[in-house]
Amino acid sequence: MARDRGVRFTVPMASSRSRGLTRRTFAGSLTAGMLAAASGCTGPASNARVVGAGDTVRLGVVGLHGRGRDHLAGLRKVKGVRITALCDVDSDVLSKQLAACSKLGESPRAFRDVRELLDSGECDAITIATPNHTHALIGVWAAQRGIHAYVEKPLSHDVWQGRQLIAAAQQHKTIVQTGSQCRSNPANQEAIAFLQRGELGRVVLARGLCYKPRKSIGKVKSPGGPPANVDYELWLGPAAQQPVRRQQFHYDWHWQWAFGNGDLGNQGVHQMDLARWGLGQAALPPQILSVGGRLGYQDDGETPNTQVVWCGYEPAPLLFEVRGLPRTAGQGKMDDFLGVQIGVVFHCEHGCVVLTGYEDAHACDLDGKVVQRFRGGGDHYANFVAAIRAGDPSLLTAGAAEGQVSAALCSLGNDSLRAGQQAAGEPIGERLRAQPALSEAFLRMQDHLQKNNVSTGAGDGLVLGALLRPAADGADQPRPAQREGFAMPLFVA
Repeated sequence: MARDRGVRFTVPMASSRSRGLTRRTFAGSLTAGMLAAASGCTGPASNARVVGAGDTVRLGVVGLHGRGRDHLAGLRKVKGVRITALCDVDSDVLSKQLAACSKLGESPRAFRDVRELLDSGECDAITIATPNHTHALIGVWAAQRGIHAYVEKPLSHDVWQGRQLIAAAQQHKTIVQTGSQCRSNPANQEAIAFLQRGELGRVVLARGLCYKPRKSIGKVKSPGGPPANVDYELWLGPAAQQPVRRQQFHYDWHWQWAFGNGDLGNQGVHQMDLARWGLGQAALPPQILSVGGRLGYQDDGETPNTQVVWCGYEPAPLLFEVRGLPRTAGQGKMDDFLGVQIGVVFHCEHGCVVLTGYEDAHACDLDGKVVQRFRGGGDHYANFVAAIRAGDPSLLTAGAAEGQVSAALCSLGNDSLRAGQQAAGEPIGERLRAQPALSEAFLRMQDHLQKNNVSTGAGDGLVLGALLRPAADGADQPRPAQREGFAMPLFVA
């Protein structure tokens, strides 16, 4: 992958469609013609059974502290599903959820090591709600055993791992759903269809927004160990052996690079996915650039709390904004853009299509008058189960290939920032003038930082990222270092 710290934009770049890629052919390009290289990657013997249309689907939930609780609640509402296994490396969390299951008359088996669960024969499918750095690896382990997987967003911690998961699922013929539940909601489906019919003319810009309060996570005096109830070896998985460098063990891993992807890949990946979906882009853009930093406080977090990512799609780019600081210093309220804090705004020739929540959207003309509203939620878990019963991944509203591209945009946006250099706001602004949408977003970011008493001088932590030029299918992205015993098999070169 080419990268350029001088930030020399090119205009205009060929679109993903002109490079011979459609949504269907891109998904196939990740596997077709490359699976032969993975023919020897069979892995452990399969414990899978064929699930018929009327069969009970036996499900295990892996990771129970955060999103896993929602998985349990959602799966219980799906007809013909039985919770047969629970897995967590935290014995306290596992015990608590086992007790909750018992009160509901459920008797799932308990596991600490997900590999033992997968080898037990207890499950037809699993849902994965572990820290990001283990998402794709557990998905691959499941695929190797013929077990279907619902993988929480982001699908993968980096581009390379996500590509392996897609290929593993294709090779072993398993169903892999991404936890991008917005795609199962009629409000978003109808709004995107309205947009793509050209009801408001052509799209000129897709803007994703994640204005979500993120306070300092504090700073430890010295690195320490994990809680006594956590099997830290299993928790680390493929990550390098290291002490704990955060006060709150659970959740705050999101803000450390070895485990998380920052808010861009946490909350933001939902809105990134919606923005890309609306643009109809199936591949990675020819150029990606990020600017921002972790600003306003010093703590043990590493990921940016203030960030703008520019994805150079043609004919319309995708711009994403992350803000974790309040509207002004000392206030609890967050900024908004056209009334939206977490959502997507599609700027069109004759108005905007605005996705204001997971189950609400509207279209408005250039004067701001609402011309149509879209409402309605769906059932993402039911969609996953239906695809399993039919043995048909095309039924998924958010299959692995879709989740991988959106996760990759987040990963590459962060990679751009990490490969960049600190600079003062004024020279950064000069360099960004070639892209009006990016320049405008950066100027508003500067104003936002000023209102939070954050200096943007040289050496103050503001970073201009490197301009990345990834391959359309991500095939040029490097394989990450992985710890012995947790290395992911190679399925796609």
